[in-house]
Amino acid sequence: MNDIFENNISLNKETHEYKLDTDPGIVFTSVTTYVEKFFEGFDAQKIATKLVNNHPKYSSHTVESLIAEWNATADHGTKVHNEIEEWIKEGTEPSEIKAINGKNWLESYKLKSNIDAFSEVIIYSTELSIAGTVDILAKNNDTGEYELIDWKTSKKIETVSFGNKMGTHEATKHIMDCNFYHYSVQLSLYRYILEEYYNIKINNQLIAHIRNDGVNALVAPYMKNEIREMLNS
Repeated sequence: MNDIFENNISLNKETHEYKLDTDPGIVFTSVTTYVEKFFEGFDAQKIATKLVNNHPKYSSHTVESLIAEWNATADHGTKVHNEIEEWIKEGTEPSEIKAINGKNWLESYKLKSNIDAFSEVIIYSTELSIAGTVDILAKNNDTGEYELIDWKTSKKIETVSFGNKMGTHEATKHIMDCNFYHYSVQLSLYRYILEEYYNIKINNQLIAHIRNDGVNALVAPYMKNEIREMLNS
């Protein structure tokens, strides 16, 4: 079994590659990349072109300016993540309003019981050649069980896909192709790896949607059967 606190795997944030110290030759697929294979995927150029040409809301944009806006939003989300991580690990107070809201929510969450929160925990399976980074792994010291928390700074968490679009694979053809279910599948894969390869018990997984006015925590379903089918495909 793997040890969650062994710290023997690292992530190169520039190349987005994971490397295991004891076996650097293993090529890991990230959890995010793996899950994307089971849905159509986000073609920024194609979608931006369609929106600019057909949607009144985006009539003042060019394709390039809309993509640049999306990239700026993604960069801001990364900054929020980093500020929360630095607060947890270094005690550095965040300055971004969403990071401050995330900090305040996590402090309240920890007051529920005797909880330790670990930030940006890298997990992996050599058997699956899959690795990923859990935003928050929260341990309830009274029960020994854990919860997974995934920070999201998206404008909206959609629970219904546009046009009722579904996944593109046999294992995901009944799953809505929208961000709530994408995040749920990712969290389910994290949970599967942790329970099967780290032998730790996960009792819940949360999507913590950070907004300018606070945090809305959504319980994500554990899609264990779908994960098994995906891994066996």
